[in-house]
Order: sequence, then C-alpha cells, then structure tokens
Amino acid sequence: MNRHTSKLNQHEHEETTLHQQSAQQQTAVEFASAEEMLRHDAGRTPVPPAVAERLQRSVEQEPKPSRSLWQRLFGG
Repeated sequence: MNRHTSKLNQHEHEETTLHQQSAQQQTAVEFASAEEMLRHDAGRTPVPPAVAERLQRSVEQEPKPSRSLWQRLFGG
C-alpha cells in the first residue's frame, strides 16, 4: 500500500469516526402521538418563503366568518 492510499484510508476512518460520534451525541426523543411529532418537527423546520407567501395569500382569500348568534343578539 502506498502513502497516498494510506492517507486516504486514514481520512475515511476519521470521517466515519466523526459521523459515529455525532450520531451518538444526538438525543432520542419519544413522542406520545404522531401529532406531537409533527408539531416538534414543524417547530424546527423553516418554511420556505415561497410557501409562506402562497399560504398567506390563500388565507387572505378565505371568507370571513359570520358573527355568531350571541354576537348578533347582544350586539358584539
């Protein structure tokens, strides 16, 4: 085995070791439900600007909810 191959193998070994160490440092999280897992993921995942813009436009186009019976009766 020549010097170049030896250095290449050593570099690959170091990368594998670093990857294994980082995987071990991640803590496992258990979720009681799928909804809880999705909320956790949503809190950590940024929304792309194009998606946020389309969502905002869509929400603005939704019809406004009518006043409830109680609001109409009591002037709310």
